[in-house]
Amino acid sequence: MFCPNHCDEKRLVSCSVGYCPECLAADSRLLERVLNVHRASRNHAGLIQGVPATGPHVCPECANHCRLSDGQTGFCNGRKATASGIIERYPGRAVVYWYFDPLPTNCVGDWACSLTRPEKKSCLPYLKNLAVFYGSCSSDCLFCQNIGYRDMMARGRPLMTPEELASVADDRTACVCYFGGDPSCNAKHSVETAKLVRQERDLKVCYETNGLISSKWLQRIADVVWESRGPIKFDLKAFTPELYTALTGVSNASVLRNFRTLAQRGKNREEEFLIASILLVPGYVGVSEVRKLADFIAACDATIPTALLGFFPHHMMSDLPCTSIAHANAAVKAARDAGLMNVRVGNTGLLSSVEYTVS
Repeated sequence: MFCPNHCDEKRLVSCSVGYCPECLAADSRLLERVLNVHRASRNHAGLIQGVPATGPHVCPECANHCRLSDGQTGFCNGRKATASGIIERYPGRAVVYWYFDPLPTNCVGDWACSLTRPEKKSCLPYLKNLAVFYGSCSSDCLFCQNIGYRDMMARGRPLMTPEELASVADDRTACVCYFGGDPSCNAKHSVETAKLVRQERDLKVCYETNGLISSKWLQRIADVVWESRGPIKFDLKAFTPELYTALTGVSNASVLRNFRTLAQRGKNREEEFLIASILLVPGYVGVSEVRKLADFIAACDATIPTALLGFFPHHMMSDLPCTSIAHANAAVKAARDAGLMNVRVGNTGLLSSVEYTVS
């Protein structure tokens, strides 16, 4: 499908969005149309339709800061409001599951992590990663690759305490990686688990996150990661506010602010602390959007490792093709032209020879 306002230019778009980034930025009615797609999809999954914005109770646990009315459930489905304030729906527990992944694993930042760099790979067959998948999320990506989190979020299970989760680590566990879903709305649980598991063994802690971390938890998460010599990996998705909201259903203001804060802190550490990733969504995250993100990253710190990831059609954007080789090559050039010094393409096995306009 092509953008109906730019048919002559053959601008590729997904049916779920309907229009190109330029149109979304120019007409708020088109953005509202996409938000209705998010709402309908979440409602079908048994979830609250959007971030509550009018209630008297403000949740401090992630950067969405849901404003809830009495009895209302938050966007992450893990908290609700009562007359006395915000309470946990599952006190002391989180909706989460785990598994072990032999190293080297398919990690966004593998080439930049001190544990999985090429010179370290001789010892990796004896080590493994504890992958922790949280069943809730602070965003609602139309292209989500891990949409199974929604079923977990709606069902409220499986549930684990930090103690139960920490107990599964063993002497071959070299690192813990939080993802999902997203750890941003499970900050307390993830921090407590990390502290418990590091009492028993010296391992790295890393976060793969959308960056929607509340100011209440940002430095506490950063402290845990810093002390363990692990990285925080931010999936930046898009820089243009309207495009970001169309793709995710939420705002990126806190994401950019948090990235700046952590980039400043990371300048004082020898090992990589902050890693950026950008998903190359055909029709949406093209050369111009990559350049905006790369300019932003470079202004924070041009040495931050940045992964440009191949897109695979899924969820509400299954009508788009995989990222083309030409798209990936153009994105690398744009990122390097912006001054980024450590750029690579990830998910290269997903790259295709499909031809489409890359703008």
